[in-house]
Amino acid sequence: MPIHRIQNNQRDRRGATMALVAVLLPVLLIISAYAINITYIESLNTDVQIASDAAAHAALKEYVLTDGDKAQALTAAQTAASLNPIGEHVMPVGEGDLDVGVSNRNALDSTHSFTPAENGNAIRFVTRSLANSNNTNIKPLFPTFGTNFQFKTQREAIATQAAMDISLVVDRSGSMAYAADEVAQYPPAPAAAPAGWDFGQPVPPSARWLDLIAAVNTFKQLIEASPMEEYVALSTYNSNPATPVRLTNDYTEVMDALQAISVSFEAGGTNIGGGMMEGSAAVTDQALGRPFATKVVIVMTDGIHNYGKDPVNAAYSLYHNGITVFTITFSDEADQNKMKKVADICGGQHFHAVTAAQLADAFREIARRLPSLLTK
Repeated sequence: MPIHRIQNNQRDRRGATMALVAVLLPVLLIISAYAINITYIESLNTDVQIASDAAAHAALKEYVLTDGDKAQALTAAQTAASLNPIGEHVMPVGEGDLDVGVSNRNALDSTHSFTPAENGNAIRFVTRSLANSNNTNIKPLFPTFGTNFQFKTQREAIATQAAMDISLVVDRSGSMAYAADEVAQYPPAPAAAPAGWDFGQPVPPSARWLDLIAAVNTFKQLIEASPMEEYVALSTYNSNPATPVRLTNDYTEVMDALQAISVSFEAGGTNIGGGMMEGSAAVTDQALGRPFATKVVIVMTDGIHNYGKDPVNAAYSLYHNGITVFTITFSDEADQNKMKKVADICGGQHFHAVTAAQLADAFREIARRLPSLLTK
């Protein structure tokens, strides 16, 4: 074949290749743009779910802390959404995005079911404002070549106040027979005690123990009003711990047991760690405890640990059992630093009270702050 024909054929092939590239290049660019836009949209969808989860959780927390104030729950959801943007944009949150309801599950391997209600233990957040918005200002990274791009995804998140198995661990040491504003040192007997009073007799008027009973009754009333069914156990301690009430949904048993101790109030040391271990055993009782329930121990003391297992060491045991611990110190004689450390180890919170009213407030706040979780 002549050389000039070979050269012409090569020039023809190069020309055809260049023409093909010229035709395909815009197509490849369009396909690449669509692929990048799809990836970007998936990233935005992830941001929407994160913002929805945050909004639901914040709304439930505020709803519980404000005794069911839906307006403040909405404000909390809006704040959470602003802190979790969708790309560079804030997700719109309106009143219609929040539903109050009751969320329950009956077994560890079952999912929660949500039923709308006027009041409840759960908040459902649905991105209706985002899905129904005509202009979210969220644009694709690349032009969509004439198509009408509108980012209107709908996502849902449900935050639920968890079902709980709770152990109240309360101090029944000798100091609890004294009033909150007096030094608990025997002798002498408590100032309010009748003449000839001694331990083993009914607890004197104005005793810290009676303040405790009133505070626990406040706690009882709050959990009775909850749409969830909390189980409660009662553990007490002086030198020796005991559990007079195992996990039950009959809260009158707890109040009756506390009143029974009042009839014949004994002296004794302060074995806080032993009481904590008793409370741990109560909430993890395999016969009565619910495997799907959050485990919570509330520890109250008016003094300084002076007998048995150190409460900090006990706290690590409870932590490894997945138990959240709230602590309350009552009176200025109590070891606030140690009990705060116990709460910190176990992911709870510490409260201090010096009056009967403050003690009731502490139990009230704990009832409001008991754990919540995302269930969808």
